[in-house]
Amino acid sequence: MSADRSLAATRGVDASLPGELSSRLTSPVHVIRSDEEALATVRALAAEFRAGAAERDRTGRLPADEIEQLTTAGFYGITVPAQFGGANVSAVTVAEAFRILAAADASIGQIPQNHFCWLPVVSNGSPEQAEFFYRRFLAGERIGNAHSEDTRRRPGDYEHVLERVAGGWRVTGRKYYSTGAVFAQWIPFVANLGDGAKPHMFFVPRGQDGVEIVNDWDGMGQRTTASGTTIFDRAFVADEHVFALRAESDSARSYALNASLIHAAIDVGIAEDVLGDARDYIVTANRPWINNPHDEHAKEPFVIRDFGRFGVAVRTAHVSLLNAARLIDRARAEPGQQTLLDARMAIADARIVASEAATKVADEFFLLTGARATRARYGLDRHWRNARTHSLHDPLRWKEFHLGNFYLNGIEPPPGSYI
Repeated sequence: MSADRSLAATRGVDASLPGELSSRLTSPVHVIRSDEEALATVRALAAEFRAGAAERDRTGRLPADEIEQLTTAGFYGITVPAQFGGANVSAVTVAEAFRILAAADASIGQIPQNHFCWLPVVSNGSPEQAEFFYRRFLAGERIGNAHSEDTRRRPGDYEHVLERVAGGWRVTGRKYYSTGAVFAQWIPFVANLGDGAKPHMFFVPRGQDGVEIVNDWDGMGQRTTASGTTIFDRAFVADEHVFALRAESDSARSYALNASLIHAAIDVGIAEDVLGDARDYIVTANRPWINNPHDEHAKEPFVIRDFGRFGVAVRTAHVSLLNAARLIDRARAEPGQQTLLDARMAIADARIVASEAATKVADEFFLLTGARATRARYGLDRHWRNARTHSLHDPLRWKEFHLGNFYLNGIEPPPGSYI
């Protein structure tokens, strides 16, 4: 199957959730030309998305229209390299964009994460492959995810079956945590080509035979990320759609750097959203406690003190996020072992402090409000559910171990350590 024929299989095919959403592109796609335009676009759309966030969480309505808006506005193409017509925005811009989106709706902030994580992988292929895919990403085609499996095996130890056939491969297996797949034209998974081979990424055209998306994500948080099941039944993947997962040499454009940076940005966004909603509730809805010497709850000294603590945690997380993003940009501009290590360590810092800020504020602000704030009408519980769910993506205890091993024993975090 040629690359062009296999692409045609993704056109005009509805998603497997009839009447709810489609993987088709329904409008022309704008091309964003600069970092400034990218952030202005995201800010404008995020302001719209915020209004429906609590309702989507309550009803489980997937943000199909919102993802379409992001796509047609050009968001999904902002990291496409300049030689293919993209803006190739900085890591700082990517981090800020995801922070802004997550602060409006944590699920919308997470859905595009895999697209930006896996997009650079196509550079590990031939020039023809890069041309093929980057042009399509710039035109609005999206990458989903079918990387993980819901088993007791270690991550990366897969049960799927990969079969070599003429012109490509066929895959059979059941995947989970497929965030973004239901919105995507391309669904990637990772496998080895044979004994002793390095990991490769396979881009499966979404609309072809043998691909089924099941919206069965039932996590307590991030409810509308559609992070459920993808089923492959001898789904075909052309050779032209297979890439080495990692470049021959260490690269500051590594998918791992992208993934960790965006995860940190999502947590910072959640923390900022909690802080804003907590402030609004305390100022407008709380009544003063009987011992409060002031007539307004917001003037209670203990509430003011603790809100100050929350603000420090959130602001520190944002500063840490920006520092990590800047160091990624430096590592890309000045490639080298030290600049890459600096970036990896800074991202680990940001992931830890951002997760702690989001979960801490989402939990402890209820201590300042009282039981009324837990009522469903306010939807404030979604912040804790989102923060706690997203914080569990990969264990922070192992980040702390690898950081401690480096600071104490001078041992650098090994490959595959999510640092």
